[in-house]
Amino acid sequence: MEKTSKVIQVAGNGHYDSQYGRMYRFEISFENGDSGQYSSKSENQTKFILQQEATYTMESKDYNGRTYYTIKPAMQPAPAFGGGGAKFQKDPETEKRITRMSVLKVAGDLAIHGEIKIHDITKVAQILERYVLTGEDSISSIYAKAEPKNTKGNIEQNFLDASIDAIESDDLPF
Repeated sequence: MEKTSKVIQVAGNGHYDSQYGRMYRFEISFENGDSGQYSSKSENQTKFILQQEATYTMESKDYNGRTYYTIKPAMQPAPAFGGGGAKFQKDPETEKRITRMSVLKVAGDLAIHGEIKIHDITKVAQILERYVLTGEDSISSIYAKAEPKNTKGNIEQNFLDASIDAIESDDLPF
């Protein structure tokens, strides 16, 4: 159970080594009469400050027939989504940069696997970016417009050539 009270005493009580490394022990007393032991990774703990209110939990433990109490700072609840307060705003430029990095990686992978030529990486990335950011399926529209230059030639190359022609004729924002 969580409690809140003013800290009236903080006293160091040595240290011990645990599975988590060296821990420092503190005896904590509160204005409401609660007292117990708090363990911290830091020799200068900052969770329970003298004369300040603190929210904590207490748990009783038995050791060699003796009952003692451990005190832990209460966990701060995660902010509820949809509630009041400030909302996290995503930076649109950061989002665009992340998208560009992602689609550039995909286009690079296509070049590595021989699916496209290395000099076409940025052009293919632009097609993918447009789709991710706007939902505009420029690939299908380009493919629908593309007429094979040579019916006996490579269909994929004809598609790529038509895609590149369409990109070069568009006024892209980047």
